[in-house]
Amino acid sequence: MKVIYSMEKLEIVGKSIFLAGPIPRDNYAISWKNEALKYFDKYEFSGTVLVPEMRDFLPKVDYMDEVEWDYEALNKCDLILFWMPRKRPHMLGLTSNVEFGFYINNKPIIYGRPDDADDINYLDWFYYKIKGKRPHSNLDELVRQSVKLLN
Repeated sequence: MKVIYSMEKLEIVGKSIFLAGPIPRDNYAISWKNEALKYFDKYEFSGTVLVPEMRDFLPKVDYMDEVEWDYEALNKCDLILFWMPRKRPHMLGLTSNVEFGFYINNKPIIYGRPDDADDINYLDWFYYKIKGKRPHSNLDELVRQSVKLLN
């Protein structure tokens, strides 16, 4: 598996998955993406995982310097994995909402969120309405299914 972090050159090898979802905006929340990468290892994903966070992650308020990279990566990837562990006030996922709405009809996506995520009813409804699928409620299973879709 190859992992490319935000602002790194997009040299994609094999099939690629973009990890979309909330990014911590302060030191009170922990990114979920490292856990996801462990599951990709577990399921022996042989492609590229695109992680829209800096390799040496530090929470920050303004991510506009990374927006172009995200846009290019989203449009180059084969699948977008949306994991929405939304928790107010530290893990909002507001940009992820926009990406979800834009890409649901434009790219293959897979979506999930923990059962205790805040304010996800519309995303659940929209995913079912457009894709005819229920969201995954377990990150391990979401990653397993995404690998299965691309292998």
